[in-house]
Amino acid sequence: MAKRLTADDRKSTLGNQQADIFQPIAQHGDFAELCSALYERELNQLAHAEDISVAALQRRLASLPFYIQRAAHGCLRAASESPLSLDVQNASWQGPQASQCPQSSGTAKAQHQWFEKHASLGLVVPVRYQTPELKTIFLDSIDRVDHTYNRLHLNYRGWFTFSGEGETGTEQLLKPNKRIMTAACCGHQWNHRGRINPRTLTLRELLLVATLDWKKFQAALSIAR
Repeated sequence: MAKRLTADDRKSTLGNQQADIFQPIAQHGDFAELCSALYERELNQLAHAEDISVAALQRRLASLPFYIQRAAHGCLRAASESPLSLDVQNASWQGPQASQCPQSSGTAKAQHQWFEKHASLGLVVPVRYQTPELKTIFLDSIDRVDHTYNRLHLNYRGWFTFSGEGETGTEQLLKPNKRIMTAACCGHQWNHRGRINPRTLTLRELLLVATLDWKKFQAALSIAR
């Protein structure tokens, strides 16, 4: 025999239903703000792009809805697990900035061993970029691992040895940790005087942030649709 609901039970059930109804509304509001900020940013970049053909511009515009919605979904999912704060109005991540640009932690041998063990396709890794005028950290992903020559290839920034040396003197592959990844995700920058305003992450980098596993940085997470 079914149990009859009391007035308190009905009130509690109704309250839970209302919470379930209104929670997605708040989530949709954040999603809309993220998409709006990303569209404004990407369209502004395309408007000022030079040496781009009409066909290439059409392809970029056609693909924008997919990548922007994917990035927005990824940011909202990642926000529940990330130690950083998500600014939905500006589509950016916020976190404390160190007084100096983070460098590789540990020895070159320890970093070599870490990448020898954990380097895999799709893994998101940080690359420290340094010139006399600027220091910052970019995010990139591994698209090839060459254990024969103890090196890996990044989708955008090319070849690096497991110990961190790149093809140019301005870039160094780093073993990821929370301090380094915070700087990369927030776009932190430094010059010879110290901290300066953060740079804006590209749409590609925002997608990479959404795949980070902040507990270990040893595998890329999928972005839920």
